[in-house]
Amino acid sequence: MSKQRVTAVGLGLALALWCAAGAAAEEKKTRETFFATVLQQANMRLPGGGTFQLTMNVDQWTSLEDRKRLVAVFKEGGSEALMKELHKARAGYIVPPAFARWPSWEVDVASSIPQPDGGRIVRLFTERPIIFGEAYYNTRSKEYEFGVVELKLNAEGEGEGMTIPAAKLSLGDKGELVVETLPYTTGPQKLIGVRQWKDKKKDKDKDKKNEEK
Repeated sequence: MSKQRVTAVGLGLALALWCAAGAAAEEKKTRETFFATVLQQANMRLPGGGTFQLTMNVDQWTSLEDRKRLVAVFKEGGSEALMKELHKARAGYIVPPAFARWPSWEVDVASSIPQPDGGRIVRLFTERPIIFGEAYYNTRSKEYEFGVVELKLNAEGEGEGMTIPAAKLSLGDKGELVVETLPYTTGPQKLIGVRQWKDKKKDKDKDKKNEEK
């Protein structure tokens, strides 16, 4: 079975890039909710293809220090050592579509990186594959035990993204982190219609206070 190797720097989804600054976002402890529609790729070899929605809740942003520590753990002890550390972490959870009848699964690491245009990049990492269709069709590989999500949001909290339902981490010849995927079963999938949930009543009250000033 063919597999795809993508360097972490090129894809922008792996552990190495969690070390980008994002301290302001990390201090927030109020839940943030994001919605996205998964656009299944034709090469997944799943009957029907199609789209479905995911809901992602972040309850705690992972500190920069913890992200650096996890990178070091992986480089020193590999996936097994990283898995043990991720068992201790909980940043939020992802809710699959109702028709899938799958339970929600935990997000172990979450980072938010501010962008010059007022937007931000949100990255989520799980300790097991983000199961879309591969479990139902028995295409899941146990070696690909991590899942990653990247959301690119503008200043209004809208945008697009990408997810790798099941990924395998390794080190390249120069010591760089590499993400391996099985493109025909768990390869990268595009996320469209990405948006952050906003409390409209809270926003109206805020605008009203600003007008009164």
